Amino acid sequence: MTMLLTAEGLCMRYGGQVVFEDLHLAFGAGAVALVGRNGAGKSTLLALLAGLDAPQAGRVLVCGHDLARGQGARAALAWVPDASVAYDFMTGDEFLRMVQALRGCAGPHRALLEGFGIAAYLGARFGDMSLGTRKKLMLAAGLMGDAQVVLMDEPTNGIDADARAFLVDQIKARAHKRLVLFSTHDRDLIALTGARVQALPARDA
Repeated sequence: MTMLLTAEGLCMRYGGQVVFEDLHLAFGAGAVALVGRNGAGKSTLLALLAGLDAPQAGRVLVCGHDLARGQGARAALAWVPDASVAYDFMTGDEFLRMVQALRGCAGPHRALLEGFGIAAYLGARFGDMSLGTRKKLMLAAGLMGDAQVVLMDEPTNGIDADARAFLVDQIKARAHKRLVLFSTHDRDLIALTGARVQALPARDA
């Protein structure tokens, strides 16, 4: 199996607390659920894998490219945070266009917008949206294009049942040739997507 995402010897500490010590992970195509109790370091690990934070030791490879060097790795990577990262003054369309420009990818297909129920909010400003609508725009931004590695932090938080069912379909449709790695406490999401479970040790983050 071709490895799409590899973590080699990751180390991360906050103060005197060790979050990861010499952590090694390797993932090929498929759906993978990152699980662990609150404070185990799921969000910290995803931030490292997405390149938002740099590990204190070790490295991350995306499709064979070192995440810390050049654009090769970042071009193959999409990231869906738990909370909105858009400015309140941005419209939904402006945010999606910004992500499209940053990633150099195609914009979302109409089916993606309609599946998440956000087509009507493209002209709305984030400051006027509900938390659920903001989250669905984050999901659409992460799932548009052809990224080989999609990372999602608690993707079902705050979304309605229809959007959740559509998300399950999107994960399953991508998993045969891409990696979709998501942190979750949602056991039904794991079962419905057929995701492999990757557990983290119980450490405080």
